[in-house]
Amino acid sequence: MNNNTPVRTLKLRTVYLIIGTIGLLFSGIIYAWSILKVPLVKEFGWTNDQMATSYTITISMFCIGCVVGGLVMKKVGPRVTIIAGTVLVTAGFYLTSVLNGSSVVHLYLSYGLMAGLGIGMAYNTILAVVGSWFPDKKGIATGILMMGFGASTLIFGNIASVLINSPSFGWRRVFLLLAVCTGAALLINGILMRLPSVEDEVPLPAAKSGAKVGAADVMTSDMLRRKSFWIFFAAMIFLGAAGSSVISFAKDFSLFVGTSAALAGLFVGILSIANGFGRILAGFIYDHFGRKAIMTFVSLIEIISCLICLAAAVLHMPVVCLVGFIAVGLSYGGNAIAISGFLTDFYGSRYYPQNLSFGMLTLMPSAFLAKLSTTILTVTGGYIVPFMVLAAYGAIAGVLNSLNKRP
Repeated sequence: MNNNTPVRTLKLRTVYLIIGTIGLLFSGIIYAWSILKVPLVKEFGWTNDQMATSYTITISMFCIGCVVGGLVMKKVGPRVTIIAGTVLVTAGFYLTSVLNGSSVVHLYLSYGLMAGLGIGMAYNTILAVVGSWFPDKKGIATGILMMGFGASTLIFGNIASVLINSPSFGWRRVFLLLAVCTGAALLINGILMRLPSVEDEVPLPAAKSGAKVGAADVMTSDMLRRKSFWIFFAAMIFLGAAGSSVISFAKDFSLFVGTSAALAGLFVGILSIANGFGRILAGFIYDHFGRKAIMTFVSLIEIISCLICLAAAVLHMPVVCLVGFIAVGLSYGGNAIAISGFLTDFYGSRYYPQNLSFGMLTLMPSAFLAKLSTTILTVTGGYIVPFMVLAAYGAIAGVLNSLNKRP
């Protein structure tokens, strides 16, 4: 850290990092859909396919919200953008709490469209604002923020599960509680967040391997016309699909290799922890060794993790499965840092919020590609072919990343 950085700036950016992490910690609850959907299926008789559609809508709207947030932030600033997202999130969770089961479309509109869109807007804006305060340590700062987002399922997902199964509380109050708590956490971000001014004198980014300090800033419209962006986009689709696929059937796979139901739940929890830690580790790698190192890391660990899981499927060894899950979590957690690092190093910092919003769109095709992996699992009736395909995803991503050169 630069010792000449004013104390006021250091305090401000630390505060923003803390409240931003708390805001994203609550926002990450949308990834706990496997827990939150259970009471809706029981009470209204909605099918698993309808619940899967709801989750797909949520993730798609989250991605669109990232784009909308980047565009709105450019026009009216971060505070209005985050508060607008807060209103959508709060309304979405509240309307979900009062569903009467007359139509699953109501769920798609409340939890899927409104909550997904609102969280996407807030997520992208918080990442962009906090990142602008840490140009010298953007990787580690982004990693901490995203660790909070990823840890939500492990922390609040388990709390929600207990409250849903409590006769004195129930699922309606859980969604109402989510509306209040998530809304409050994001509202605090909306009120306090601001971009640094000239007077704040934030430290300059440190030079690192694979990065060019002071690289030209590229507008989003120009970025989208460059081949380098689309090579990167394709690579991150494959990496994201591999991680998402394993996470989606992690519990079932744990049972397949011979764990008990309780141990399978523990394995999934450890995968979640590794996912969060992977974001911190990836941030450290990016800050100290640069873009090329983090791109190589996520691709290589993705391949290794799938091969380890493949071995667990053949040998039916729970301990090998656990090692594979840890590696999956580390790689998948690093993906978001890789996206942030690539966009900064290739296209500069000035248009980073808008560029990041389009980079996050890789989640949408990744979700559909992950669904294809589940289909392969169903058709083949085993995990060997799916893990071979997922390892191939990582290899393809590695080749694409190696081909990508700075414009």
